Amino acid sequence: MKILSDSIGEYVHSVTLETCRDKIVTRPRVKPIDHFPEATRVEFPRKLRELFPIGTQYMATVKVCQKHNADGNPKGEPYLRANNIALIPESVPDEGLIAQVKAGSISGLAYEYHWEEAF
Repeated sequence: MKILSDSIGEYVHSVTLETCRDKIVTRPRVKPIDHFPEATRVEFPRKLRELFPIGTQYMATVKVCQKHNADGNPKGEPYLRANNIALIPESVPDEGLIAQVKAGSISGLAYEYHWEEAF
Protein backbone atom coordinates (compact mmCIF):
# COMPACT_ATOMS: atom_id res chain seq x y z
CA MET A 1 0.00 0.00 0.00
CA LYS A 2 1.41 3.38 -0.99
CA ILE A 3 1.65 6.35 1.36
CA LEU A 4 0.09 9.19 -0.63
CA SER A 5 2.16 12.09 0.71
CA ASP A 6 5.37 10.36 -0.48
CA SER A 7 3.94 9.78 -3.97
CA ILE A 8 2.63 13.18 -5.13
CA GLY A 9 2.86 13.48 -8.91
CA GLU A 10 3.34 9.75 -9.50
CA TYR A 11 1.17 7.66 -11.82
CA VAL A 12 0.07 4.17 -10.79
CA HIS A 13 -1.25 1.84 -13.50
CA SER A 14 -3.89 -0.90 -13.24
CA VAL A 15 -5.57 0.27 -10.05
CA THR A 16 -8.98 -1.27 -9.32
CA LEU A 17 -11.56 1.35 -8.33
CA GLU A 18 -15.11 0.92 -7.03
CA THR A 19 -18.10 3.25 -6.71
CA CYS A 20 -19.31 3.70 -3.14
CA ARG A 21 -21.40 5.88 -0.83
CA ASP A 22 -20.02 8.01 1.99
CA LYS A 23 -22.15 8.73 5.05
CA ILE A 24 -21.48 12.47 5.01
CA VAL A 25 -21.76 13.09 1.23
CA THR A 26 -24.85 12.35 -0.88
CA ARG A 27 -23.10 12.05 -4.25
CA PRO A 28 -21.61 8.73 -5.30
CA ARG A 29 -17.88 8.48 -4.66
CA VAL A 30 -15.07 6.25 -5.91
CA LYS A 31 -12.48 4.46 -3.76
CA PRO A 32 -9.42 2.36 -4.61
CA ILE A 33 -9.65 -1.37 -3.95
CA ASP A 34 -5.91 -2.02 -4.17
CA HIS A 35 -2.58 -0.14 -3.91
CA PHE A 36 -3.93 2.66 -1.65
CA PRO A 37 -5.71 3.07 1.69
CA GLU A 38 -9.48 2.50 1.33
CA ALA A 39 -10.27 5.91 2.87
CA THR A 40 -8.65 7.60 -0.16
CA ARG A 41 -11.10 9.09 -2.65
CA VAL A 42 -10.70 9.40 -6.41
CA GLU A 43 -11.54 12.27 -8.76
CA PHE A 44 -13.64 10.40 -11.29
CA PRO A 45 -16.06 11.32 -14.14
CA ARG A 46 -19.51 12.11 -12.80
CA LYS A 47 -21.35 10.32 -15.62
CA LEU A 48 -19.64 6.99 -14.86
CA ARG A 49 -20.53 7.33 -11.16
CA GLU A 50 -24.20 7.81 -12.08
CA LEU A 51 -24.52 5.30 -14.93
CA PHE A 52 -23.94 2.02 -13.07
CA PRO A 53 -25.00 0.72 -9.61
CA ILE A 54 -22.93 1.35 -6.49
CA GLY A 55 -20.27 -1.36 -6.26
CA THR A 56 -19.34 -1.28 -9.95
CA GLN A 57 -15.59 -1.63 -10.48
CA TYR A 58 -13.23 -0.02 -12.96
CA MET A 59 -9.56 -0.42 -13.89
CA ALA A 60 -7.68 2.85 -14.29
CA THR A 61 -4.39 4.69 -14.19
CA VAL A 62 -4.37 7.13 -11.27
CA LYS A 63 -2.22 10.13 -10.50
CA VAL A 64 -1.51 11.10 -6.89
CA CYS A 65 -2.45 14.80 -6.58
CA GLN A 66 -2.30 17.52 -3.93
CA LYS A 67 -4.09 20.86 -3.89
CA HIS A 68 -2.21 23.90 -2.56
CA ASN A 69 -3.08 27.23 -0.94
CA ALA A 70 -2.00 30.50 -2.57
CA ASP A 71 1.09 30.53 -0.32
CA GLY A 72 2.17 27.12 -1.61
CA ASN A 73 1.27 25.09 1.49
CA PRO A 74 -0.63 21.83 0.95
CA LYS A 75 -4.42 22.14 1.16
CA GLY A 76 -6.29 19.09 2.40
CA GLU A 77 -5.27 15.48 1.98
CA PRO A 78 -3.69 14.03 -1.15
CA TYR A 79 -6.18 12.44 -3.54
CA LEU A 80 -6.19 10.37 -6.71
CA ARG A 81 -7.25 11.43 -10.22
CA ALA A 82 -8.34 8.64 -12.57
CA ASN A 83 -7.69 8.44 -16.30
CA ASN A 84 -7.56 5.65 -18.90
CA ILE A 85 -10.68 4.23 -17.23
CA ALA A 86 -12.07 0.85 -18.26
CA LEU A 87 -15.23 -0.75 -16.89
CA ILE A 88 -14.83 -4.26 -15.45
CA PRO A 89 -18.04 -5.72 -16.98
CA GLU A 90 -18.30 -8.73 -14.66
CA SER A 91 -18.32 -6.39 -11.64
CA VAL A 92 -21.56 -4.60 -12.60
CA PRO A 93 -24.25 -5.77 -10.15
CA ASP A 94 -27.46 -7.18 -11.69
CA GLU A 95 -29.37 -4.79 -9.45
CA GLY A 96 -28.46 -2.16 -6.93
CA LEU A 97 -28.49 1.47 -5.88
CA ILE A 98 -28.39 3.91 -8.77
CA ALA A 99 -27.52 7.56 -8.07
CA GLN A 100 -29.84 10.17 -9.56
CA VAL A 101 -29.57 13.93 -9.15
CA LYS A 102 -32.29 15.09 -6.76
CA ALA A 103 -35.09 17.01 -8.52
CA GLY A 104 -34.73 20.74 -7.89
CA SER A 105 -31.05 20.53 -6.92
CA ILE A 106 -29.57 23.93 -7.73
CA SER A 107 -25.94 22.76 -7.72
CA GLY A 108 -26.71 19.40 -9.30
CA LEU A 109 -24.70 17.73 -6.53
CA ALA A 110 -27.57 16.51 -4.32
CA TYR A 111 -28.45 12.88 -5.02
CA GLU A 112 -31.14 10.33 -4.29
CA TYR A 113 -30.56 6.59 -4.60
CA HIS A 114 -33.07 4.21 -6.16
CA TRP A 115 -32.93 0.42 -6.20
CA GLU A 116 -33.00 -0.62 -9.85
CA GLU A 117 -32.03 -3.44 -12.12
CA ALA A 118 -28.96 -2.81 -14.27
CA PHE A 119 -29.27 -2.89 -18.04
